Amino acid sequence: MEEQNRRRFSRVHLQWAVRLDFGVVEYKRFVHNVSLSGLYIEGDFRQMLGDVCIISLKQSGLFSGEFVQAVGTIARISEHGVAVEFLSMKLDSFFFLQATLFCKAVNPSRLGREFITHNIFELEGDLILFEPFTMDV
Repeated sequence: MEEQNRRRFSRVHLQWAVRLDFGVVEYKRFVHNVSLSGLYIEGDFRQMLGDVCIISLKQSGLFSGEFVQAVGTIARISEHGVAVEFLSMKLDSFFFLQATLFCKAVNPSRLGREFITHNIFELEGDLILFEPFTMDV
């Protein structure tokens, strides 16, 4: 329950195909849930906290024409899977992700309030930078 309260964004349960590319190793799985700040994937992973990957999401099991691409990092490891936090993604991928989550969310108005309340995004050109990646200079 305590972990639920620390979450900034509501999770939406989706069965999207996901490919995580860590450079030397690649995983193809299905997403368990997605939020505006990351995703959770069930399965066995041989990665460590902080490992960075390229994330490719698609609604079907085929990996041609991914509709969301992002850079992410392993934020949590459990015995059942990994949580990946988004670090950055192109603006068009973010808009598609946001629109899809609003359409699939049980409570879209709550998701909208969370987006406004939790300002963790920074726009740099056509790239969205997420809070873990931004730095104060």
